[in-house]
Amino acid sequence: MRSFLIGLLLAGAIAAPAVAQTSPAAKPADEVKRIVEQTYNVQVLRVTEAALEDGTAVYKVAAMMPGTAGNAAFMVNTLTVDAATGLALPPFRHHAAGYSLPQGGSYEPNRTSNNPAVARGHTWR
Repeated sequence: MRSFLIGLLLAGAIAAPAVAQTSPAAKPADEVKRIVEQTYNVQVLRVTEAALEDGTAVYKVAAMMPGTAGNAAFMVNTLTVDAATGLALPPFRHHAAGYSLPQGGSYEPNRTSNNPAVARGHTWR
């Protein structure tokens, strides 16, 4: 019995470093900001911690295009970035029966309350 417990403890001690290496630690927000700015040539406005539906740690990064980007100048987009690698994740999640859209946000055009056309009952498309 005693040798069994010692063997179990030794097996746990040997396996612990392997388990620690398979779950990478999240990068700090400052490093993710630097990676996104260098990779996509944008200005990062805000970095917020979040989690996906499966519990994966991610950052929501609000990034603004530079003024030299032509028609896309100063456009702001929100990227979902993997906290462990600092790489952007795709907005769609593919499943066997199709895909799922990202959660949150509105996909309805011109439905803001401060738009006078909406007050008149007309929606621009």
